[in-house]
Amino acid sequence: MAKKERTRDAVQILHGRYVKDDPERKAALQEERMNAEVARLIHDLRTAAEMSQQQLADLIGTTQSVISRLEDADYEGRSLTMLERIARALNQKLTVVMTAREPELQEVREAFHRVIQMLRRSRGLTVAALAEKTGIDRGELVALERNPGYRPSPLTLHRLGTFFGVPDRKLAVLAGAIRDVPESLRQQAAQFAAQSESFSKLTKEEQQVLDEFVNFLRSDV
Repeated sequence: MAKKERTRDAVQILHGRYVKDDPERKAALQEERMNAEVARLIHDLRTAAEMSQQQLADLIGTTQSVISRLEDADYEGRSLTMLERIARALNQKLTVVMTAREPELQEVREAFHRVIQMLRRSRGLTVAALAEKTGIDRGELVALERNPGYRPSPLTLHRLGTFFGVPDRKLAVLAGAIRDVPESLRQQAAQFAAQSESFSKLTKEEQQVLDEFVNFLRSDV
């Protein structure tokens, strides 16, 4: 059995063994993911603004250690008030979105955020560099990579599709702009999201996973 297949089996086995249909474990897993997303979003917005933790702390009247905790995925003490202060300091707008639970669509949207991030990293580009090459606002790129509730505009999807060579419509489906999701795309997106993780540099296996998914998006299926 190939290494890739063993890895896929391992992901499914671990999820089945430790999560399954247990509501409490699913809720805990979702909370961990949300904490990690918020931590990464703060970090990426700060670095995109070319600020140190100390500089951001000075702007919002707190300490560097507080900013460090807010960028820690394990920290659970973030408040909306603090997030609003950070958003204003970074010239961003904080929004709170509540949506119905749609596990299948969530998997597809997760695939969108991850494939954009991995495509960028596969070319060795920073967020700022991709913004310069595509004409997309740097803050928007951070949001669409990190914020599960963010909906990119058709123009942004067109620019990303053109730059990365991926059909606009399939990116729109992944981003949630088109609700009619073909079953084949949903399955491939779920599989991709389950296998991909966020690292500073793509591993050989990640690159293979990315290539397979992008080839599927480029196909006529």
